Amino acid sequence: MRKVLIAVSGTGGHVYPGIAVAEELRARRRDVRVLFATARGKPGVEWIGSAGFEVAQVPLRGFARRPGLSWFAFPFTLVVGGLAALALLVAEGPDLVIGTGGYVSGPFVAFASLLRIPTIVLEQNSIPGVSTRLASLVAREVHVAFPESVDRLFRKGRAAVTGNPVRRSVEEGDAARFRAVHGLPAGRPVLLVLGGSQGARSLTEAAIGATRLLGAGTDLGMVLQSGEREYESARRLAADLPPDRIRVVPFLDDVGDAYAAADLIVARAGAMTLAELAAAGTAALLVPYPHAAEDHQRVNARRYAASGAARVLDPEELDARRLADEIERMIGEPGALDRMAEAARREGEEGARERIATACERYLA
Repeated sequence: MRKVLIAVSGTGGHVYPGIAVAEELRARRRDVRVLFATARGKPGVEWIGSAGFEVAQVPLRGFARRPGLSWFAFPFTLVVGGLAALALLVAEGPDLVIGTGGYVSGPFVAFASLLRIPTIVLEQNSIPGVSTRLASLVAREVHVAFPESVDRLFRKGRAAVTGNPVRRSVEEGDAARFRAVHGLPAGRPVLLVLGGSQGARSLTEAAIGATRLLGAGTDLGMVLQSGEREYESARRLAADLPPDRIRVVPFLDDVGDAYAAADLIVARAGAMTLAELAAAGTAALLVPYPHAAEDHQRVNARRYAASGAARVLDPEELDARRLADEIERMIGEPGALDRMAEAARREGEEGARERIATACERYLA
C-alpha cells in the first residue's frame, strides 16, 4: 500500500484542489491510501470527510496580517504546530507529500524534504503566496495554474504550468436535480450567489438587499450560499422574503448541480472558483475579495473577465442598488449570458487533474 499525504489549509481554495487530485488517484489506483492534514478546527475537515478521505488535524495557525497579541504567540504556535506536522510525517511515513499552499502546506513540505520524502506543491492563484514561493526551494515539482506565476517563484526550474484541478462533481452536475431540491420551477432563471467557503458578509448583505430591489420583470430564484459563520444573520435578514424568491443555505454540498442549474453566478474571484466556473461553463459577475493577499483576487478577476466570461464589480462599489442594477443589466441583455457561458467554457483548463495525478504516480511507482 502506497501512502500520499495532502496538506491543506482550511479554505475551499486549498481543500478542493487537494480533493480533486485525491479523487483522481483513488480512481486510478487501488493500492493508494490518501491522508489529508489540515489545521485543527477548520471547516475543511467536514468537506474532506464528505469526500470519503481520512483527515488528521494539527495545531497550526496562520500569521495574522493585523497587529495584535497573536503576533507574540505566533512563534510558539509555529513550533508546536511544526513539531506536530513532523510527528505525523514520521508516524505515517508517506511516499509522497502534496501541499496546496497556505500556512499548513509550508511545514509539511519543509519537513518532508528534510526526511527525503518527495514533495509536490500546487499553486492556484496567479500571484503565488509566500508559502509556495518558499516551498519552491525544496519541492520536487511546483504545479501552477498560470504562466506568469513561474517568474514569482524562488526556484523556477521545477515549475510546470498545469492548470487548476477541478473536482469531478463540478463537471457532472444535474440542473433538474438542483431545481427539485431547492424548489425552483423549470424555466425560471436561477441566480446563484457564492460567498466563498468562509462566507462574505458584504456580498451576502448586498445580495439580500438586491433581491428587494430587483424589478418585477426580473423574475428569478436566488440561492445564496452564506457560509456557516454568516448563516444565522443572513437567514434573519432574508426572513421576510418569500422562499421562492431567495433561499439561504450555509453550504452547498451539491455544488456541481448548482453550477449546472445557474443562469448567472455572483461570486468572489478565488482561483478555484474561476476554475470551477470555467469547467461548468457558467456566466458570472465577480466581486473580488478586497483584502486578499497582494490583491490577487482582483488580478484573477480582471484576467478571467478579459476573455468575456464574466463581468467585474469593484468591491468598493458593492451595495444592494449597484448589485441589483448589474444583475438586471446582465439578465436583460439578449444573449449576454449565453455568450459569457461560451467564453467561460473556452477558459476551462481540461486535463489539469489528470496531469497532476500522473506526476504523482511517478513518485508512487
